[in-house]
Amino acid sequence: MIVRDMPDGRVLCIHQTSHALMAEEFCRHWGNRDFATPHPYAATMLAISQHDNGWLEWELQPKLRADGYPMDFIHDDDPSAKVQLWRRGVNRAYEQHPYAAVLIGRHAAMLYESGDQNSLPEDLRAHIADFLADQQMLLALVRHEFTANAIMLAALADSVVDANTRLLQFGDNASLQVIMPWGTPRLIANCPVDNAGTRVAIQMAYDDTTINFDPWPYAVDAFAVSIHGRLLSQRYFPDQATYHAALLEAPYHIQSWQVTRNG
Repeated sequence: MIVRDMPDGRVLCIHQTSHALMAEEFCRHWGNRDFATPHPYAATMLAISQHDNGWLEWELQPKLRADGYPMDFIHDDDPSAKVQLWRRGVNRAYEQHPYAAVLIGRHAAMLYESGDQNSLPEDLRAHIADFLADQQMLLALVRHEFTANAIMLAALADSVVDANTRLLQFGDNASLQVIMPWGTPRLIANCPVDNAGTRVAIQMAYDDTTINFDPWPYAVDAFAVSIHGRLLSQRYFPDQATYHAALLEAPYHIQSWQVTRNG
């Protein structure tokens, strides 16, 4: 769950799976004379749109923080369960397309590898280490499965997997940037330029209606992105049952932005 404080004091509760769809919208038109189009396109877009699908079950019964405020993914108090969410998401994506599973697993692995593992409890470090090892095994397995498919085998090269995972992370960051929201402008690092390892930082700036990127990585001059969630008038709840009932009755709220090229 992503929880956004609205200017009028209400709270917008956004599913991780909805955020992932928005992340894919940010990547759908990627590619021009300066940026390579992702390949395999469909499987990469699938990975981006499904990268948080392991949260589905959690969001059917969302939790509250200790103070009664809706729990979000940042404050979730069960990091071991979060590893299991990633496992479930990878496994679920595998049934749709093995390549998507590889990208989602690599995305999660990068998130864990970028953190300080030494500060974590020993049992959690062990869970994470097992997960990271399993993602390496998954990559080897999928390469074996596509041995006879030269196109897919080329897409499973380390440099291509890295480029497509970095694209996933661009979409993930861009979506979170406007949903949370974080400060603007903001640099999104390690955005893929090609499959040979060239990366660039892209500056993202936005307001309530418009988003700009520099340099511009898209094949079109403008497109729209949007997010939806349940808009709660109440900010704190005495128990989860009351919270769940309020979510079911809360109206849908949709917020949209136009992504436009400067100049």
